[in-house]
Amino acid sequence: MFDGKEYVYAVYEEKSFSKAAQKLYITQPALSTAIKKVEKKIGSPIFDRSTSPIGLTPSGEVYIDAIEKMFVLEQNTLNQLNNLNGLLAGKLAVGGTIFFTSFILPGLLGEFAGKYPQIKIELLEGTTSQLTNKLMAEELDLIIDNSELDDKNYEKYYYSTERIILAIPKGFEINRQLEAYRLTEQDIMAGRHTGEAFPSLPLPLLGEMPFIIVKEENSIYKRGLKMCNRQDFTPNIILKPDQVVSAFNMAGKGVGATFLPDGLVLSLPYEAPLYYYKMDEDLSIRHVYFYKKRNKYLTKAMEEFIRVAVGDEGFLAVREAREREKQEREKGKRGGT
Repeated sequence: MFDGKEYVYAVYEEKSFSKAAQKLYITQPALSTAIKKVEKKIGSPIFDRSTSPIGLTPSGEVYIDAIEKMFVLEQNTLNQLNNLNGLLAGKLAVGGTIFFTSFILPGLLGEFAGKYPQIKIELLEGTTSQLTNKLMAEELDLIIDNSELDDKNYEKYYYSTERIILAIPKGFEINRQLEAYRLTEQDIMAGRHTGEAFPSLPLPLLGEMPFIIVKEENSIYKRGLKMCNRQDFTPNIILKPDQVVSAFNMAGKGVGATFLPDGLVLSLPYEAPLYYYKMDEDLSIRHVYFYKKRNKYLTKAMEEFIRVAVGDEGFLAVREAREREKQEREKGKRGGT
């Protein structure tokens, strides 16, 4: 029944027999013949050829769902076999938002590639929702994110703690009035904004200053607006870019103030024309984790990359915690019988 599944899946992905034939390097008549053989075996058509682009029939939906599960099973089996080969082959697919793919992951992936040059690395950039969807579909092995994802579906490995700070263009006159709260890039590098003794900026002092704040689905937007609401301050938002890196670049050009993670300042190879301000402590702190899908097989490549990223101690701490959880669940089951 599943002979020729690769042909079927290529047509499903491309939504076209001609494009699928090009992708597979076969003629379109040969592809059509192969698809008809599969349809004959299952006793009904897979594709609705009356639509443009072509779609799936109800039988086709069942068939595609089955072969996608087969592909996952095949990949998991290959992953386990690769482990036995001592990382002489295999792949690692990692995802992150533009900040992490631009500033954090290149160094980590470079270090990993230096240790394991045989492993094929795939890097995907996207929004948090896009990345988590691909993680759950097992199209990604790991993602790095500063969101607190549900422990029921994800296993996490702590990477770092970051703080949200406010950046104001140096050319803005208000920086003189805020001198008692003002921080430079060197101050951020030295961690002055993390100390309890240094004062947080009272946001109402900003008045009608123009703000650039990333869109609503972003964690920084939610936390930034909560900080403002706590102090009865309504920011004068003039722009809502998709990414914090875009907001940072706009602030650097003097467009307006913006909230951003201190990790962005710490990662820059140059000094931006900005002053920085410490924000309300509890809302400004968030943690960065590497996430994998819970119950997904932890390949040797995934394990070694996590070790590179978080260190042996961080990796083992998570594994020990998971083992304790497992023992507690088993103990609870025994107690309930």
